[in-house]
Amino acid sequence: MLTLALDVDGVLLDPDRDGRGPWTNELAAQFGIEENQMQEEFFMQGWKDVIHGRRSIEAVLSEALQRIGATIDVESVLACWFEADYSPVVETFDLARRAAQAGCRVVLATNQEHRRAEYLRRRIAADVPLDRVFYSAELGCMKHDRRFFELASQRLDLTDAQRPSVVFVDDIAENVEVARAVGWRAVHA
Repeated sequence: MLTLALDVDGVLLDPDRDGRGPWTNELAAQFGIEENQMQEEFFMQGWKDVIHGRRSIEAVLSEALQRIGATIDVESVLACWFEADYSPVVETFDLARRAAQAGCRVVLATNQEHRRAEYLRRRIAADVPLDRVFYSAELGCMKHDRRFFELASQRLDLTDAQRPSVVFVDDIAENVEVARAVGWRAVHA
């Protein structure tokens, strides 16, 4: 069975949000939290543990908000992030729907933490039939690590000879090269 494996950010979703800039622009507009504050206090402090599934996003974000001095609650920040960052690339959604209608298995292969991965699974599955979602926090490694694709191949029940039946699309060349190294056909978007 052919499988279409799609990255999320940069392939299914537009990180520039159709010219509106990153989701952190919305965070600044709603709550006064600037992108550089999030970079310094959240992404540079604990994100690696969150994206690898070692710590919860709620705990790390709560600590970051305290350091920033923000009084907004974690759930409000997550809701702002997830909603503001959800900007579909219509052409890729169309491609995924056509692939599913043609009998291809459609999966997500993405670097995500648990909460956003579940949010994305629900939102994207409302428009595109998804078979599976493979993400870094669940697998314990990111896509630049060969283990990500090895584990995804195992969970897809692929033999080594079947790995070329997966077409993987990603906007990061390094991830494409790693996927190719484990036998997937990979396209740099």
